[in-house]
Formats: sequence, structure tokens, C-alpha cells
Amino acid sequence: MASFLSSLCGTCGRSYQSLMMRAAKAGGPLSGLVGLAADLGTPVANFILWLTIGTGCLTLLAGLLWFGGQQRKLRIALANGQASQEEIERATEHNVWSVSFAFGLVSTIVLCLFMGAQKLAAEEDKGVLATLVPALEKMQQSLLKVEKGVAEVKQSTERIETKTETIVETQKQVLAKLEDMSAVFEQAAKGGAIIASPSTPAEHYHNARMHELKADFASARKSYNAFLASGVDFIDPYLAYTDMLKVQDGLEGAREIVTAMRKSNPSTSLETAAALLLLKEPRIAALKSIFEKQPEFAPAAYFLSREFSLEKLGEQTLADKREEKVWLEKFRTLDTSGKLQRYVMDKKQAKTWIEDAEARFAKLTAMPAAVLDNPVTLSATQSNQGWMLNLGFADYKIKSVEYQLDGEGGFKSTGFANMTNPQTGLPMPSQTIMVATLSPGDHKLEVRYTDMADQINGPFTLKLNTAEAAVKSGKAMLDMSGPSWLSIQNGNVYFTGVLTHRGILQTIRYSFDSESLDKEFPFSPPKPGEGQYEIGDALPFLKAPAGLKFVALQLTFIDGTKSELKKYPVP
Repeated sequence: MASFLSSLCGTCGRSYQSLMMRAAKAGGPLSGLVGLAADLGTPVANFILWLTIGTGCLTLLAGLLWFGGQQRKLRIALANGQASQEEIERATEHNVWSVSFAFGLVSTIVLCLFMGAQKLAAEEDKGVLATLVPALEKMQQSLLKVEKGVAEVKQSTERIETKTETIVETQKQVLAKLEDMSAVFEQAAKGGAIIASPSTPAEHYHNARMHELKADFASARKSYNAFLASGVDFIDPYLAYTDMLKVQDGLEGAREIVTAMRKSNPSTSLETAAALLLLKEPRIAALKSIFEKQPEFAPAAYFLSREFSLEKLGEQTLADKREEKVWLEKFRTLDTSGKLQRYVMDKKQAKTWIEDAEARFAKLTAMPAAVLDNPVTLSATQSNQGWMLNLGFADYKIKSVEYQLDGEGGFKSTGFANMTNPQTGLPMPSQTIMVATLSPGDHKLEVRYTDMADQINGPFTLKLNTAEAAVKSGKAMLDMSGPSWLSIQNGNVYFTGVLTHRGILQTIRYSFDSESLDKEFPFSPPKPGEGQYEIGDALPFLKAPAGLKFVALQLTFIDGTKSELKKYPVP
């Protein structure tokens, strides 16, 4: 054993003795305090065990690095005369690994003593100090609260999961109960008599309806109030009640009563009934707010669609029709997914709403989609003075029109024509825009208009390609002048009528007394600077053969399409 220690410590025994004394003086008390704290924390976790393992591993690592590395190099240096005994002793006392080894060894021993004491003298989950000194057990109570807190968090999580499942199940039960209420109301309605001792919301609502039919409004109010006290979220009883209030107390009186009711009844149905008592603009805003807060509340979507309907307005703009269609689509989607029936007790009322919505939606979808989505059309005609952009509006009742070409500048008014719009009795907005020059290629025209409800529609984007527009307008003009494309007089065949449109023509084919079209009339396209409808320098006619009876003619346009074959008899 002595030889092992001598081999381990080498010639530095005194240095190790000094080092261990220092470690014991400083590390011993510190390790003792850590051990005491860890012992008091035993109810939370076995800190002593993990601290002992940690210090033991660190001591082992420091020992390997010191004895297996640093000290070995020092001994070799001493043997070779490269270091003195004093230098080795000094390095032994101050090397980081030797110091770490000494302090780690002391800490490990102290913690091992605590761990042994816990095994021998401590009660389970209390520690040595709390076992030997009962007064210290109070300190552990706070620590026990921490442990209990952790356990309670786990239990709370389990309770939350359980409650979530319960809520889902409760929702199913609520829906089932709502369906039961609707069935009770339907059954009571079949009987047609007042229920003597009503006990459910459905029976109270049935009695309210019966009392109303008998003009017993005092009893009807009592029955309605009994229903409202339940807080059940069916929309039709609230609407029936507010309708009765409007008749009995006037609109303002109904508003006051419903406002007071809302303090104790936060249901969405009552909020909707209150919104329907407002004037148009705040009514629409309130209904939209309800739908934003509860996007599954189908009645709000239905009432919003009604706000823009022909029946409600008496006269619709296209903007009204677009808005009505949007809300009808939302209502139909919610109804399909069962979000309407759960809010209506009287299924006959729900059926009435559905039928009304379907009828209005059918009328709107019968309109071409382009009319609702883009109710402005554009046709362009080129002349020697420039381009004439002609606008068409599906909405006839308009007050003013503005446009912007290729995003340049702000919107400009088209002005007004020198006539009155027979639909509105107001000055007719001009539907023509004159543009002196348009560069060849694509252009974008944005148009917006103000309708009779003073609502701005658009802007709507219209695209214009100069080549396509020239062909389209040229074809339209040729269609109108078909009989004069070609004329035969004084023994000559004149092509003047078609040559005025040579800018959009690819070929002019003709034949005499047959439909073979075996001949082609030569012409050159317009030159830069020439007017759009000039016929050019070439002669516009040719000599007619003797005995000619008719001329067949067909045009091929620059877009590859062809006109119909036309026959021109000799006069």
C-alpha cells in the first residue's frame, strides 16, 4: 500500500498533504452545506444521490488527467533534470487538475457520508436532518407544496382533457335537446290548444303564439318572457316577440324593451332581433358584426341577403344583386351543413326561409356571370381622327362615369351627353371616350360608375388590343355595308367598298359567273401616314368580261377568318 501511495504521489507527498488540507478546509464546509440543502430537499428529489454521482465522475476525470497526464510529464522532467523538486511541488499544489481532484475527492467523501446517513437513519422521503430534528420538518412542508403543485398540474391537465371530452359530449346533448324542443313545439302546434302547465321553452313559445292568435297579448307577453328567461338560442321566437312589441309599443318601445332584455340574455338570437329593429345602415352593420363574431349563425346571413333583395329595396342596382348573391351563397352553405335548423324552433319557418333563398338565388344565377362580375363592356372603333372607345353598361341607372387609361393620372369623368337619361331623369353620362392616338399593342382601361344609390361600382378592368379592335370594328362596318362591297357599272367591276378596309384584309378573292373564287384582286396595305379608310393608289376596278352575269366575292381577314361568300349580279 505504501509503495502504491509512493508511486502515486511520487516525491510530492508534502505537496499532496498541503493540497488535501486546503481542500478539506474549503471544500469540506462547502460540501457540507450543499449536503444539508440536498438532504432538506429529499421530498422533492434524491439530490444527494445525483450530487454524489456527479462529484464522483468529476473527481475521476480530474484524477485521470492529473495522474495519467500532468504528473507523469513532471516526473519524466524531474528524471531528465529538466525540472527541480521545488518546481514539481509548486505545480502539484497549483495545477488545475490536481486542485480539482483534491476538492472533488473531499466533496465526494462528504456527500457519501450524507448518503450513508440517509440509508441508516433517515425516514423515507424525509432526509436525515428532518428525521433527527423534527423542527426542521416545517421547512420541508414548503418543499412538499412544490411537489404537490407539480402533481396538481398533472391532475389539472388530466381534468382539462376530461372536461374537453365532456364539453364535446355536452354539445352533442345540447343539439339533441334543441331537436327535442323543436319536436315538442311541432307536436304542441298540431294540438292547437293552449298547454295548461307549460314546463319547457317550446311549450312557452307555443302558448305565446296561441295567446297572440286570440289577441290575449298580456298572456302572450308572459309566455314570451318565460321562453326568453330560458336563454335558448332559437331565432324565430325572438322575432315573433319583437314583431308583437312593434305592434303593441311601437318601434321605439320595442327597442327599449329589447335593450333591457339583453342585459340578462346574451344570446345571439336576441342580439339579431335587436339589430333588426335598427335603421338600414346601422342594421346592416350590426348584422355583419354578428356574422363576423359567429360565422356559423346562418340566420344572420339570411337577413343580410334580404337587405339587398328586390323585395326589400323595391329596386336593385347591380351592386345590390352582387351583395345579395354573396350572402345567399353563405346562407346556402351553412344550411347544407346543418347550421340553420339548430337556430330555428319552428321548422316551417326554416322551410320558408330556405325556399325564399333558393328562389332569389335562382334568379341571380340566371343572369350571366359576366354581367354581375364585370357589368361594363368596351368596343373600339378607329377613324382618321383617332380611336373612339364606346362603353356599355348593364346597369342602366347610373349617375356618372369615370375612367383611367393605362394607369396614367387619376380617374377622369367622361362628361355628360346632351340628353336626359329616361331611366333616371338625370343628365345622361357620356359613354364615349375619344383618344387621339393609341400605340399599337395592348392597353388597359379601368372604368367605374356611380349608381342611383350613390354607390361607386368598380373600377372594372377592360382590355384593349389595337389590332384585334381594328379587325372587330372593321368587320362590324363591313357587315353593315355588305351590299356595297362591290359594284358593277359601265362595264367595270369596282372593289371600292372593300378597299376602304384594306388595313384588316389579307386577300380579296373573286370569280366571274361561278363560285370558284379562282382570282385575287391585288392591293397594298395602308402606308404610314395614310388615312385609315383611304383606298390607296392602285386602280380600284377591273374590266368586266363580255356577257358577265354575276361576280362571286369572299374576303380573308388578317386574323385568318373569312367572310361569307357573296354574289353580286350585273344590273
